[in-house]
Amino acid sequence: MALLYAREAQSVFARIAAADYGAVFCHACGEQAHVGAIQKTHLRDLMHDVERCKAMTTEYEGIFLDYSRQRATGETMEKLFQLAEAAKLKERIEKMFRGDKINSTENRSVLHVALRAPRGDVGATGKALTNVVSVGIGGSFLGPLFVHTALQTDPEAAKSAKGRQLRFLANVDPVDVARSIKDLDPETTLVVVVSKTFTTAETMLNARTLKEWIVSSLGPDAVAKHMVAVSTNLELVEKFGIDPKNIFAFSDWVGGRYSGENFF
Repeated sequence: MALLYAREAQSVFARIAAADYGAVFCHACGEQAHVGAIQKTHLRDLMHDVERCKAMTTEYEGIFLDYSRQRATGETMEKLFQLAEAAKLKERIEKMFRGDKINSTENRSVLHVALRAPRGDVGATGKALTNVVSVGIGGSFLGPLFVHTALQTDPEAAKSAKGRQLRFLANVDPVDVARSIKDLDPETTLVVVVSKTFTTAETMLNARTLKEWIVSSLGPDAVAKHMVAVSTNLELVEKFGIDPKNIFAFSDWVGGRYSGENFF
């Protein structure tokens, strides 16, 4: 957050430095004199101030930002942060990351921040996928379940899984279906359909049920972001609506009980 504030402050100051925006800034902050003084100040003179240069740097998650090479002083930054607070910048950033429709002109979310996330880690609305429901029966249920059970005792795996949860759905009983998605948000849920042939009746019934659950909340386009498959039948998977890039394929000579190895 500190880095985002610093970037925004740098961007705002760059605009303020232009004469066309000076009046706007002054009207908001009532600081005509300060803006005039900064516009007359040479960056070379500011760079001689060692303490100022040190103060105008910040680091976040390995990214180092040095904005001392802007015509700004500590006083300038303080006023910019006050302006950011008055403009509710923090709230606007949070809305953007939540996927709120902050683009009022087009009535849509602004999700360019999702482009920086690892592929597959975010859903259709830009929210992180933290819940996984594995749909399968027989070996396609027990195989992944065995792997999951084994990894629960591994410290590194437990650390990586912190804040996430994995549920299994094998039974077609409506009670089990309801239990598997209880308290889950479609926006943060990924459904994994495990079926070698992609024709197993119980699995496909549950897959269609969860597909409807996602579509009813997020729309049909969300299926490509919220459902993946482990199967040999690529044609049927694609017809189902799952993005071909999200298919964990394996050869038909591999038994279904071992298919879990393709996505763990």
